[in-house]
Amino acid sequence: MTSATGSSQLLAFIKFLRGKDVPVSPADTLDAVHAAGLLGYEDRTTLRDGLAAVLAKSTFEESAYREAFDLFFAPQHPETKTSDATTDGEEPSEPTESSFQNNTATANDSAPSLEDLLKDPSAENDPTLAGLMSSDLMNALQDGDEGTLAMAIEAAAEAAKVDEIRLFTQRGQFTRRLLDALGENALRDAAIEFEKTQPRAFEEIQRLRETLRYRARDRVERAYLVHAAGDTEDFLDDALSEVRLANISPHQMARMRKLMDRMARKLASRHGRRRRKKRRGQLNVPMTLRASVATDGIPFNTHWRQIQKKKPQVMAICDVSGSVAAYAKFLLMFLYALQDVLPRTRSFAFSSSLGEVTDWFSELPVEEAVSRVNRVYGGATDYARALSDFNELALQDINKATTVIILGDARNNNSDPRLDLLAEIKAKCKRLIWLNPEPRLAWGTGDSAMLPVTQHCHLATECNNLKQLERIIDTLLSAMHGN
Repeated sequence: MTSATGSSQLLAFIKFLRGKDVPVSPADTLDAVHAAGLLGYEDRTTLRDGLAAVLAKSTFEESAYREAFDLFFAPQHPETKTSDATTDGEEPSEPTESSFQNNTATANDSAPSLEDLLKDPSAENDPTLAGLMSSDLMNALQDGDEGTLAMAIEAAAEAAKVDEIRLFTQRGQFTRRLLDALGENALRDAAIEFEKTQPRAFEEIQRLRETLRYRARDRVERAYLVHAAGDTEDFLDDALSEVRLANISPHQMARMRKLMDRMARKLASRHGRRRRKKRRGQLNVPMTLRASVATDGIPFNTHWRQIQKKKPQVMAICDVSGSVAAYAKFLLMFLYALQDVLPRTRSFAFSSSLGEVTDWFSELPVEEAVSRVNRVYGGATDYARALSDFNELALQDINKATTVIILGDARNNNSDPRLDLLAEIKAKCKRLIWLNPEPRLAWGTGDSAMLPVTQHCHLATECNNLKQLERIIDTLLSAMHGN
């Protein structure tokens, strides 16, 4: 591999690495290019270990790096195979053991070279044959020159823009583009010409065509794995983050957990750097002036107002009745994934009666805690009783550093929701945020008390997917840490 080709591949690999959640800065990229220039691209193991020292900075990153390296720089294994039924535009079938053995035998000592097969008086002045035999590609195929063949394939892949593949069904299309860029049409024309006049030459050309087509398809599939797979993962994550949380199926939960963990890491990284606490508050002018009387008004000793800030805390109140239980589950999971930046989170659950479930989340895995919450507190909704229970349990603990988040659809089966109790909570806390999974157009319809609820909240907003939830929590953290 040439230095220019290697550098291009290295930059593509770094882009791929970033898609695997391994952060690579511009400075790291320059270091990687320099290290690769010193190590060279011939020894795969040396290159892998050398780049690891530059690009992997933790155990997690090293594991992700090695997996990504092995996938991106997968060694190519030139294999040959024949297929009598292969036609232009079709992908060659996978080689069977018997066909591979036959091809191996054909390619070894028992098989005469194409040049020998074409030593026929009738072929000496054939311009098609002359052009074919002078082709670098043909010579590389006949001689088994892997270096020349690999460079030709890479150059053709760049010309055919193979790395733009995004769908698995595009393999045939990009394979054809790559073969055209390689000049495979010359082999095709020769095969057509020699099919009747020189059967053995025709068979040998077909064998070389199959070898080339197999290598081209292999290059296209690797491009898909490297480029399209990452884009597909991002596409699936974006789609999943905008799906209503109630529609998440059990088989999607593993991906959903990874997505929430990634969002939580991003928010923690953004808001985790606490502002340094000032050692002193504002200057206390009266006290400083009084102290300066003894020194003829010269303020040798300054006095400062010490400001004690209350630590922020979050209280999450979740309706876990059947209509909104799924949304409560994801809110609680997300909040507890952010404990590094939300250290004081208390959780409450209700359908009719309300209870605190904070200890369950500290003692049990999140999924098990959520399951217990739904089992114990699920049932018919009664906001009046739930708010009454909450005010009895926790109203005295609310102060001007407290943010109260209520998740519910505000549907109270046409009963009085006791919004006066909600007004008491708002009066004592810093922020009262109501998250409603229903679309705004449904607020106030049927038994929904959402419209009067909004009058007693600092913020009332629709929240029914992970992207909306991330945006709300991001805004909350910015407000909390901006104080």
